[in-house]
Amino acid sequence: MATEFPLRLVTPTGVVFDGTVQQVDAVNPLGEFGVLADHVDYITALVPGLLTITLPDGTHHFYLVSGGIAEVRQGAMTVLADDVGLPAPADEAALSSAAQSALEKLAGLSLYDAGYPEAADEIAVFRARIRASQLAREQGRQA
Repeated sequence: MATEFPLRLVTPTGVVFDGTVQQVDAVNPLGEFGVLADHVDYITALVPGLLTITLPDGTHHFYLVSGGIAEVRQGAMTVLADDVGLPAPADEAALSSAAQSALEKLAGLSLYDAGYPEAADEIAVFRARIRASQLAREQGRQA
């Protein structure tokens, strides 16, 4: 049984990551999911969130993904991301305040309102940016 598999992370501007990994964790519309070696063939949409790559040596790479598609096929994974960023320290208080404003906006919308999906994505982006900022701060302490 394999413990590693190939991953390719691609954006419209090029390849961000291409290598062998032990695990990938990402976020789809139903929540977080993980992929290990020998995963069943699978395809899903990605929503804004963190993509965590665990390398064979146990180290982690984190990417802030704005959306896209993930596919596992014949033992290999490909992520086609709309946009990818690296975690960076940010003003978490300002992000939390903006996320709260977005939540209040969403609370005033019906699931059937045209602006609902964009408002929900906006909240997901703020939450992902807050988590990415926390990770960047933690990594800065470990370096």
